[in-house]
Amino acid sequence: MVRKDERGEGKFDTQTKALELATYTVNITDNHKVFTPDHEDTTKKIVAYATDIYHRTRVANNIPFKTPEAGVERNRLQNIAIAECESLRSEMQIAKMVFHLRMKRVKYWDDLIVEVHDLLQKWRDSDADRSRRMRSLRR
Repeated sequence: MVRKDERGEGKFDTQTKALELATYTVNITDNHKVFTPDHEDTTKKIVAYATDIYHRTRVANNIPFKTPEAGVERNRLQNIAIAECESLRSEMQIAKMVFHLRMKRVKYWDDLIVEVHDLLQKWRDSDADRSRRMRSLRR
């Protein structure tokens, strides 16, 4: 058992931050004075990326990691969520220009995306280490 003060960031931190990103994105895009209906397709894409990141994080977290093989699907979902973070950042930059978003909002939003991205990468890397340890114990 690992002592609490020696633990790193956990997968629940990742899931919690992904949920925060999704709800923040949904809430800000709900403002039709800023995210105007004439660019509804862009807004829908932004919301889809943010909610997909959360959903994939949640599904990956629910896959039991008892064998290295079980980690394959988790890894796939983690990689997709990481790629979606990059896509969301791209869409956010487009939205910044199209919707004339305030820099304060863009900075907070971007920081949140980067944090989720980094947490996902750390989680994926931790799973890879765990998988390697499991494989070496089998030998």
